Amino acid sequence: MNKKEIHDLEPNLKPFYHGGVFYDYARHARNPKKILIKLFQNFINKGGKFLKLNIQDLNFDEEKPVLRSETQRFVFDKLVIACGAFSKKLTDKLHENIPLDTERGYHVHFKDFDHLISRPVVYSNRGFGMSPMDQGLRVVGTVEFGGLENALSKSRIKNLILNAKDMLDGLPEHKDEWLGFRPTLPDFLPIIGPSKNYKNVFYSFGHHHLGWTLGAISGKIVSGMIANENTNMDLKPYSSIRFA
Repeated sequence: MNKKEIHDLEPNLKPFYHGGVFYDYARHARNPKKILIKLFQNFINKGGKFLKLNIQDLNFDEEKPVLRSETQRFVFDKLVIACGAFSKKLTDKLHENIPLDTERGYHVHFKDFDHLISRPVVYSNRGFGMSPMDQGLRVVGTVEFGGLENALSKSRIKNLILNAKDMLDGLPEHKDEWLGFRPTLPDFLPIIGPSKNYKNVFYSFGHHHLGWTLGAISGKIVSGMIANENTNMDLKPYSSIRFA
């Protein structure tokens, strides 16, 4: 796209650009949480049970996996670990040294300014982007390998705000700031399948930036494994054994 075509699509952008690419079939969700609530409610309606507990330990009772919380003990025939970036806290207890790390992505919201653009816009030279969301204009970008415990980096937040103001006029003080934990593995593939050491424990984590995209198909694959269904898919590239 040339400058005029970009301006016609997004007239509020400052004319910092010389050209661009338009993804005609791209889609985005203004409120992903609402979609997750719908999926969760469907799970409950189909007989699923949800408990929000702090799991203290994972061990085995006659080969059956046992989870312990602060007050309760649960014994299962089969268990799935799908805790995103927090999965390593449990896989370490299964004597698997899986090199799971955390790509931390930063976010800022400018409340009530989502009307300034009509679709996600990415400034590729600076590695950041903006999306209109129900919470306001969301500005996202930068990646750091920072684990789960380190504090938020204020310099990265400042960088996002400066970039946004380089692209749009009239932005107010930002409403909030936060970072997300993306579960990341060195080869950029998820782990899907049984534990190396325990055949009745299954993994589904490590989807990097693509958890929203790959979550459904990963769940279908793992459910097939648990049900001992045959598959013509080659799942070896996703096995935890590759890190043995």
